[in-house]
Amino acid sequence: MPNKKYNWPQLFSDYEQSGLSQTEFCKQHEINPKYFSLKLSKRKASEGSPFTKAIVQPEVEYTTSLVLHIGHCKILCPSTMPIPSLVALVKALA
Repeated sequence: MPNKKYNWPQLFSDYEQSGLSQTEFCKQHEINPKYFSLKLSKRKASEGSPFTKAIVQPEVEYTTSLVLHIGHCKILCPSTMPIPSLVALVKALA
């Protein structure tokens, strides 16, 4: 039996949208479930953890706010922030 060439990105997309178990999806597409699982886990590992993704928002100008710079972080405190909350924040960061 000759080896089949698969369009893996398309298959992964189809699988994720199918709502089927891996076993059922592989059965319908005549794919070895163990091989599919191996390829899928390699793809997920190469994409990295979803916790490493960040969405960068455009810079917003806060003219009436307090901005605390700590390393590469910026903490924007609204001008309506109660003083006790601000004091607690500063103490927690110290």
